[in-house]
Amino acid sequence: MRHIYDRYAPGDRVEIRFGQGEEERWQPAVVVRPEPPGIWVRADGREWFVTNTYRIRPAGPNSAAAA
Repeated sequence: MRHIYDRYAPGDRVEIRFGQGEEERWQPAVVVRPEPPGIWVRADGREWFVTNTYRIRPAGPNSAAAA
C-alpha cells in the first residue's frame, strides 16, 4: 500500500471528510504539500494536516473540488 504522501501531489483536487455520524460531510480541498507521515490540504481558506486515508479521496467529476 502506498503512503498518503505518495498518493497525492501538490495541486491535486481532493475531498476531505470532517465530523462523525450525521455531522460527517465531504468538503472540497487542494493538496498543498507533503509532510510525511501525511499531507497538508487547503479547504475553506484553512490548512489541514491529513494522515488517515479514510478521510481523503480524489475529487470526483461532480464535486465542487473538481470545478
